[in-house]
Amino acid sequence: AASVVAHDPEVDMSAPEMIRYWGYPVEEFDATTADGYVLTLHRIRYGLAGPGNDDECKPVIFMQHGLECDSTNWITNLPENSAAFMFADAGFDVWLGNMRGNTYGKAHTSLNPKKKQFWEFSWDEMAQNDLPAMIDVALKTTGQQSLYYMGHSQGTLTMFSKLSMDKEFAQKIRKFFALAPVGTVKHIKGLLAVVAEFFLPEFNLWIDFFGEGEFLPSSAFTDLIAKWVCGTTHIGESFCDDVMFLIAGPESDQFNKTRTEVYLSHTPAGTSTQNVQHWAQMVKSGTVARFDYGKKYNPKHYGQSKPPTYDFSKITTDMYLYWSDDDWLADPEDIKGYLLNSLNPNHIKQNNHLPGYNHLDFIWGMNAARDIYQPVIDMLKEEMGGTVRCT
Repeated sequence: AASVVAHDPEVDMSAPEMIRYWGYPVEEFDATTADGYVLTLHRIRYGLAGPGNDDECKPVIFMQHGLECDSTNWITNLPENSAAFMFADAGFDVWLGNMRGNTYGKAHTSLNPKKKQFWEFSWDEMAQNDLPAMIDVALKTTGQQSLYYMGHSQGTLTMFSKLSMDKEFAQKIRKFFALAPVGTVKHIKGLLAVVAEFFLPEFNLWIDFFGEGEFLPSSAFTDLIAKWVCGTTHIGESFCDDVMFLIAGPESDQFNKTRTEVYLSHTPAGTSTQNVQHWAQMVKSGTVARFDYGKKYNPKHYGQSKPPTYDFSKITTDMYLYWSDDDWLADPEDIKGYLLNSLNPNHIKQNNHLPGYNHLDFIWGMNAARDIYQPVIDMLKEEMGGTVRCT
C-alpha cells in the first residue's frame, strides 16, 4: 500500500497561527511607513514559562528577514532551533519585522497591490522607510529607547544602508547581529547572477519573464534556471522548483528534512520586480548604491546622473558578523573584499566565520541555534549581569 505522508499543519498556517501552535503568545501591530505602506509586525512578548512579573521590562530584540522572505523565517524550525522562540524563552521581548511587498506587507493607505504603482520600490525604500517605521512601533509600544537587531541577508543590507546615513536612527540600535551580511554582491552565484548577466540589459525580456509589478517569475524562467542550477549542483527535486533555493544556494547537510514542506509553503513570500532589478544592478556594478533609474531619470531622483552610493564606513553601531564560505548570496569574496574593508573595524565587535553554512542555514540550519543564537543570548545575558533584563 502507498504510504501517506502526514501533511504538516504549519504548511497552511499564518505566522501568528504558527506561534500559537507552539504555545507562545502573539500580538500583531501595524507599522505605517512615511510613504503609506502598512506592514504587519509579529510580537512574542514572553516564552513558554509565562509572562512573569508584568511590570518587568524585557529587552527588545527585533528580527528582520531577507530577500523573498517574511517573519516566519524565525519560527519555521522546531522551537528549540527557532531564533524567535529561543529568544522569547530566554526572556526577550521578540519582534519580527516584515518588509513591503511580502505576505504581511501587501497593504497601503492609498495604493492597490494589484496595480503596478504599489510595486515601485526596491530595498532602498525598505532601508529608508520600512525599518524606521517598524522599529519606532516596537520602541513606542515597549516604552524603550533602543533595541537589539538581528538581520539576515537583505535584512543586513537594509540596516547597513540605513545606519550609514541616519545618525539619529542609529541611536535606536544597541547592537546589530548580521547573519549572512550583504554589502556588494559582485561574486554572487545562482538565480540573481543569471538574472544580472542575461536579463538586466534586455528590459522587454525582463517584463516578459518577471512581470512589471510583483516579482512573479514565469514557469518558463523557473524551469530554465532550475535546469541550469540543478543540473550543475546536487539539489533535491523539491528545492529546484522553489525560487528561494535558486536564489540562496543548494540545500545543506544542516537541513531538518522533515521541515522542508513548511519552509517551502512560506517562501518565497514576495517582493517587487524593481527590488530584484536593484540586486541585479549591484551584481553588475559591484557597488552598494541607490536604485539606478538610468541616465535619463537619475537626475530627477538624485540630482545627478549616477545613483549615490552608501558609505558603510560611517556606521558607528556595534556589529557582530556571521558568514560562511558556502554562501551563494553573501559571498565570501564580497565579504572579505568589500564589507570588512568598508566597515569601521572599531565597531566590528565579532567577525564569526562559520564553515559549511549556506545562505539559508543562518535561519534554518540545525546548527544555527548552537553556533549563533545561543552564544548571542549568553553574551547579552552576561552583559546584563546574569539575567535578561532592561539595562
